[in-house]
Amino acid sequence: MAITEKSTKILWGRSGGLCTICRVKLVISNEVAADDHSVIGEMAHIVAQSPDGPRGHAEFSGDRDHHSNLILLCRVHHKVVDDQVNGWTVQRLQEQKASHEKWVTETLSFEPVRIRPDPEGEDPNTILFYMIESGNALWGLVTAAWSHQFSHSEGDRTDEQIDSLMDLFDELADWMDIAHAVETMRQQRDTRKRMQEILEESVELGFLLYGRRIRMLMTGGVDPMPTKHWHVEIRAVRIEDFAALVEEHLAAREKEPLPGETSAGPTPS
Repeated sequence: MAITEKSTKILWGRSGGLCTICRVKLVISNEVAADDHSVIGEMAHIVAQSPDGPRGHAEFSGDRDHHSNLILLCRVHHKVVDDQVNGWTVQRLQEQKASHEKWVTETLSFEPVRIRPDPEGEDPNTILFYMIESGNALWGLVTAAWSHQFSHSEGDRTDEQIDSLMDLFDELADWMDIAHAVETMRQQRDTRKRMQEILEESVELGFLLYGRRIRMLMTGGVDPMPTKHWHVEIRAVRIEDFAALVEEHLAAREKEPLPGETSAGPTPS
């Protein structure tokens, strides 16, 4: 599994954009406007992905691509820690990482991170939820999500049904983290099929899934440039609640006057 965008952002943020060992700046500003900035930082594994890699035989449980098993280094120190594994043990790297991140928190002063709806985007108060009717539509929301929020109505649902719904939400959250790694046509096909199955399983639990996405703007922190991203909300609505809304809507339509009529009756000639 590849390193997720979320783990990348967390690692760079907690490290202050500096090498964890020598604290050199890992983004070199351009001197000419036509050039781009240079990134000399590299994310190194404390315990390698492969058992044959540096410190790869160390005991480790969990995702080796998670930010907790990564350390941000300059290219020189990345090579040093991977070549000199006897000197740079797992414990030493973990202690170095913890010490550096503590120093960043206590020493560096950043503008507080602020996340709000993008003023150039659509007003969230006008963005309606829509029924997610296909696996393709659900996958579209999953791939767009940088952040997410799930909600549901309970009513007379059993604890087992709610627990099963939470499992589906947890799976969707996992897919949001790894969506960027789903690249091949076969992976895309299989993933869309799984999205369709999630919709069907939610119906079996008595829920319909609705969704919407909101353009957000993040400012502050280490990165001086504002970052735009999609915030995705998925809501599970009880099927009977949906049916009641439909009946209420139809009843209201029946009470509406026909063209040429008023609530008091036909328009006089």
